[in-house]
Parts: sequence; C-alpha cells; structure tokens
Amino acid sequence: MGLFGLIQSKKLVGLDIGSYALKVVQLRKKGNKYELAALAYEPLPHQTIVDGSIMDSAVISDSIQRIFYEAKSKVNNVAFGVSGSSVMVKKIEVEKTNAKQLHEDIQWEAKPHIPFDTNEIKMDYEILDNPDAMSGKVSVLLTAVKNEKINEYVEVINLAGKVPVLIDIDAFAILNNVMYNYPDVVDKTCALINIGASLTNILIAKNGVPVFVRDIPMGGNQFTDLIQKELSLKYEKAELVKKGRQVEDVSPAGVKPVIDMILKELRSEIEKTFQFYRSNVTESRIDLIMLCGGTASMDNITTVFQNAFEIPVQVSNPFKNVEINPNRFDASYIGEMAPAFNVAVGLALREFGDKE
Repeated sequence: MGLFGLIQSKKLVGLDIGSYALKVVQLRKKGNKYELAALAYEPLPHQTIVDGSIMDSAVISDSIQRIFYEAKSKVNNVAFGVSGSSVMVKKIEVEKTNAKQLHEDIQWEAKPHIPFDTNEIKMDYEILDNPDAMSGKVSVLLTAVKNEKINEYVEVINLAGKVPVLIDIDAFAILNNVMYNYPDVVDKTCALINIGASLTNILIAKNGVPVFVRDIPMGGNQFTDLIQKELSLKYEKAELVKKGRQVEDVSPAGVKPVIDMILKELRSEIEKTFQFYRSNVTESRIDLIMLCGGTASMDNITTVFQNAFEIPVQVSNPFKNVEINPNRFDASYIGEMAPAFNVAVGLALREFGDKE
C-alpha cells in the first residue's frame, strides 16, 4: 500500500531517511524476481534528525547526494517512507455500499478519527478483506500524514537533485518487503516489529493484510543513551558496545544489565500493543514475530523476545529472495547489515501501477 504518488514513474530508488542513517536500494526486475542493482548506507551526524524531524536540511541533502554517488545509481526518482507522530494509521468500519458512495462515506467517517487538522494533511485509504468486520460493514485502513512532514522530506530530496515520486508508510514498506521475501507467511498472522533509531514501528498483518499499526517512540537511541550514561562512554563507543563490540574495559557481558533495562521497557510497550490488538479481533492468535531494523542485529534479541512473548521470532532478511551478484556486492557486508535495509527494500519494490 503506497500512501500516494507524486509523479508517474516506472523506475525508482528506495530511500530510507532514518534518524541514524540513510539507506538506498535499487532493484531490477528479472523475470518474476528481482536482483540488486544498487545499495548504499550513509550514517548521519548525531541528532541531524530528531523524532523524525529534520534539524539540518543542508546536511541531509548533502548526505543524499553522497549516498547516491556511493550507490552508483543513475535513477533520480525516489520512493521514501514516513512514520512517527505526524503520521496516523487507523482501521475503521463503514456501511457497505456502492463504490462511489463508499468513497464519500469514508471521507466523512474518517474526520473524527484523524487527530490533525484535515486541511493540513494528505489522506489515503485501503479497503480491507476483513472477516472480523460487522455484518453490512467494510473495514477501511486510513492513513494520514501532515503536509508539513511531507514537505520537509520532499524539500531535502529536491535539494539533493532527486525527484520524490512516491510516499509510503515505513510499516507498509516493511510488509511489502516481507510478503515478497517470505511468501509462506501470507496465510499467517504476523507481527512485524521494526526497531529503528528513535521509533519502533509495529504492524500486525493477517493473511498479508495490515490490520493494526502502531509507532512506539523508542528505539536504538535509547539503548545507546543509557549505555553512555551508565558506563560514562562517548556516543561512538556506546554504539559499538550496543552492537556487542569490545570497547576499552567494557565487555558485552558488562553492558548486558543496561541493555536489559531498555529491552524490558520495549517489551512492555509491545505487550500493550498485542493486548490492545487481541481485545479488538475475533481470532487474536499471533503466529510469528519478525524483527527488522538495525537494532534487530543485537545479540540474543530473538531469544529475549521469544521467551517474553512465547511466539516464534526471527529476524527479517530483506534480501532473502533478491538475487545478488557476488562480483558487484560484498555478500558478508549485506548479510551483516540486512536488517537495517528492510524499509529501503520495501520502498524499492514499489512500481508504477501500485495502489497510490
């Protein structure tokens, strides 16, 4: 599900503008599959993006130019994703009727559910195939994004000399990626948990259809900040420690109690999300948790989550069904960095003709 298109384009690059780093992925269609055409990762200066808001447009636009140069991509058309407090995703139910009347009803019924001024947003919706819908009603997934948020991202992309052609929600991009790489989960109820630098996106999909979405204002930055504070380390060293690297006199075992403190808080927020979801559906079983985002690479995080929720957990590999030429790309690097590219790959899979 794309939020909306800006310009019609068949070729595009997925650009994930994260709080910690930029990620770029370009895919090329090869039969009924895809192969990797371009990829790059560009860390951003600390606090260049805070809570999803761009603090320094010049730095971001320069970084976008640099990452496209590193990726050696000649495609200027960009699909990018948004998430956070300026984004709303909500499921509602409306009376079943003909297509024209349904469109008008959705526009009217959506207003009370949107916590923003409706004159200052872009809104889209998707009709869901939902067996839990009440008789005579259809389920609708609403998406709304503040114009201010969109304009902020469009501005830096244009400033970098690139053309924004499609906007998506980060969580939907991840679902798009998972449905391509893990077709066996289509008939399951899957919780996708994307642990980013400052936000954790949670999307629960049933039979490949998103039925619940929530953003939690927690992420890898909280782990790093607490490690800095508790162990008196600089930011760069705290980042290495978080990833399980040996730094000075600090061992991974020594940092475990600090990481456990944040993991406990994150687990609590995820559990609240699951409880809310279960209270609103008939069949509430969750079959699988898939972890995404750079923080998903932390040691033992799958074991911790599996023990906490008693649900099978695995880390999503966005390149699982993507052909990669070993003569062009470092397979070990991609394997190590794969979880951080889930949003970018999901965006890169978008094509002109998608629902916009």
